[in-house]
Amino acid sequence: MAASLREKEALLKEVHHRVKNNLQVISSLLRLELGRTAEPGVRLVLGEMQNRIVSMALLHETLYRSDDLSRVDLSTYLNRLVQQLFRSSAPPSGRVALQVTVAPAFVDMEQAVPCGLLVTELVSNSLKHAFPDNRSGEIRVTLSPVDDGPALRLVVADTGVGLPVDFDARRAQSLGLVLVSDLARQLRGTLSIDAGPGATFTLVFTPRGGHHLPEPSWDSR
Repeated sequence: MAASLREKEALLKEVHHRVKNNLQVISSLLRLELGRTAEPGVRLVLGEMQNRIVSMALLHETLYRSDDLSRVDLSTYLNRLVQQLFRSSAPPSGRVALQVTVAPAFVDMEQAVPCGLLVTELVSNSLKHAFPDNRSGEIRVTLSPVDDGPALRLVVADTGVGLPVDFDARRAQSLGLVLVSDLARQLRGTLSIDAGPGATFTLVFTPRGGHHLPEPSWDSR
């Protein structure tokens, strides 16, 4: 039985490894298409799709490297995801800083995917819209337990120009923000939005198949 279990775990790791490789191939194809077009609208869509695919590929890589395939180390996954997204999309001048503070937490695969996609959308939106005209500022991503209970609070905030006056109307027309709302529902969480100063998106949800660990949070800049 022990040998059979080890064999199944090895097969699962191989599946995650192959899925990650296939997603990276798709990401590379999108990058090639990005290099073939100068149309801003097309480049924007291709870049957004590439970021979403990268977030899923990174999740499968995290599972491939994990000793426990039944749950995902959400803190490690989100930190790596945000750092990678920031390296690829942040202004090269360094005028926008990043702060990531995540408490140790574990979720199952079904929650890790929407978490990663939701953070990808919100951080990408901040990088695109929060700091026009060469403004400087900071983007913060935090993950913490709520009142020492099983629920988790995930916050993506920036110190940028804030949300537009007609944000509610634009929200219904933006694929990214519609996706964020859908992902919050998938997590059975509560999404709240604070319009200023800057913009703050807060998601509260309860992990399934995992739990947070009451250890000190760690900070990555």
